[in-house]
Amino acid sequence: MARKTLRERATDVGMKAMGKLFEDPKRAEAIAKAVGGLQKAKQALDEVQEKALKAAGLVTREDFKDAGKRLSALKRRCRDLAEELDQLLANQKKPGP
Repeated sequence: MARKTLRERATDVGMKAMGKLFEDPKRAEAIAKAVGGLQKAKQALDEVQEKALKAAGLVTREDFKDAGKRLSALKRRCRDLAEELDQLLANQKKPGP
């Protein structure tokens, strides 16, 4: 029988602890509410941060994501155009009948 790695043992202990933690329905509900509250707070903080960055004339995370998507699309288009150009040039070099 192979010995468990430290990671596997830690996972087992963590799973047992989570099981015990969520055994009590009231405790599980309180934890779920707390997590939900934290998610809402993080979303509100992200929105405030985005507004502040825009007000300061700085770029936001979404701006970077959008620019990255646009850059990827442009790179694909350049690659497609380069391939088309290569085909056209190759066809011009072929001797005619």
